[in-house]
Amino acid sequence: MLERKTSCIHFGQMNLLNEIRTLWIEHVLWTRTLIISIASGLMDQEAVTARLLRNPTDFANVLEIYYGKEKANIFRNLLEEHLKIGGALVTSAKEGNAKAVEQYTKKWYDNADEIADFLALINPFWDRQTWQNLLYEHLKMTTDLAVARISGEYTKDIVIFDMIQDQALEMADYMATGIIKQFRV
Repeated sequence: MLERKTSCIHFGQMNLLNEIRTLWIEHVLWTRTLIISIASGLMDQEAVTARLLRNPTDFANVLEIYYGKEKANIFRNLLEEHLKIGGALVTSAKEGNAKAVEQYTKKWYDNADEIADFLALINPFWDRQTWQNLLYEHLKMTTDLAVARISGEYTKDIVIFDMIQDQALEMADYMATGIIKQFRV
């Protein structure tokens, strides 16, 4: 949760917190929607993918205010890669291609390391290990969600998604708190 030294936070902090929370919730919501589309072979995969891939740009638009266009674009590219790898991973799992699943899983975790490295580099209040732990947890739960969905374990899928949402809010709060501390928002 957002750390605070006083009993209340001001409008600017709350606004930033809400904006970042919305972005992370959209990230996991549209990821789950794509997993459902792939697992079920739905015809909306192209439209869902397009909406999901809007999320990195939305993040970049917020981060650009604090970090400038260049750093915001680096994050956008890393997050876009994260989403594309995840989509390819789910598709490979659905097709039963174990070798591709293994390759995409490694790429996914390598990408998480790149994201953690980058975020720790641009904000002294963001710890690389904390980001890595948060991102690895996100990848593990997303993998578990995809496996449950592909296996037809829909109740398990829903339980996992509830945990993913909670964890997304944890990432959002960590991100917002770091920005608030760094820029004295």
